[in-house]
Order: sequence, then C-alpha cells, then structure tokens
Amino acid sequence: MKKESPAKVKCEKINQIAIVVYDLELVAQNYWDSLGIGPWEVYDWEAPLVYNRMYGGKPAWSREKIALTQVGGVQLELVQPVDGPSLYRDWLEEHGEGLHHFNFFVDDWEGTVDNLTKEGFTSLQSGMFGPHELKNAYNYFDMPPLRAIWEPVFDRGEKFGKPNMIP
Repeated sequence: MKKESPAKVKCEKINQIAIVVYDLELVAQNYWDSLGIGPWEVYDWEAPLVYNRMYGGKPAWSREKIALTQVGGVQLELVQPVDGPSLYRDWLEEHGEGLHHFNFFVDDWEGTVDNLTKEGFTSLQSGMFGPHELKNAYNYFDMPPLRAIWEPVFDRGEKFGKPNMIP
C-alpha cells in the first residue's frame, strides 16, 4: 500500500543542483576536463533579465554569473556572485565553495510560497526572471529540518538570451 505524505508542497522531481563558486569559468572547465560534464551555457544573471529581487525580506540589487548544463535528467548550475548582497555571497563567506541548493518546478507558485511560509520556512532570496509577461519566479527557502536550501521555481521554459559557452 502506498502511503500519502502529509506535505502540502510536493517535490516530484529535482530539477537542479547548484554549486556556488569563486571562479565560474575555472570550475566549469574543470568539470569538462575531469568528468566530461558540459558544455556549459553561461549567463549574466542580473537586471533586466532578473527583476523584483528580494533579499532578506527587502528589495535588493545584485549580479551573478551562472553556468548551466544537463547531467542526465538533472541540471547542474554553477553560481558566481559578482556584485551586491546575495545569499550566494553569504554562502561563500560562511561556507566557502560548494553545494548550495536544490530546485524543483512548481505549477502553483503562490500556493507553494504560502505553504512553505506557513510551515515556518524562511525565504532567503526571491525574484522573477525572463520576459515579464511569463511571470517566471524563484524563491530560496532555508529548510533546516532538511539540512538544505530548496528553491521552488515557476518557469514557463523560455530561454533567456544567447549564452556564452564553456568550452
């Protein structure tokens, strides 16, 4: 008999695993050279692509570089903080480079955020991305009982510009 979880938010599939780094190009090239993981799509993660950012519950501005590649059914992301306050910079200062978060897609963005907040999980950083009419959104939640940061994402799947590639 299959048991039904009491969880109000259901993660059906891990979409992404993210690693925060100091030097995105170096680490992406190392993944390519050591494990054949890549090629990597590199994007500037900043306005106007990313907008309505909140950090620590307040409007915030920051810039990052991100690199994305697929490993089987999971996307691997590298994040390098460039400028401004962010949870990525905080992570590097507190923990150094390494595993940062997992993300998963949701269909009910507002319901997911409401449910996680009601469960007592803290939003660390959130924002919207891509074309404004799509209303793509993300929110990083500190989830201490899970020993991890989890990022529910509402994404209609449209690419956001032409990336640089590594290699």
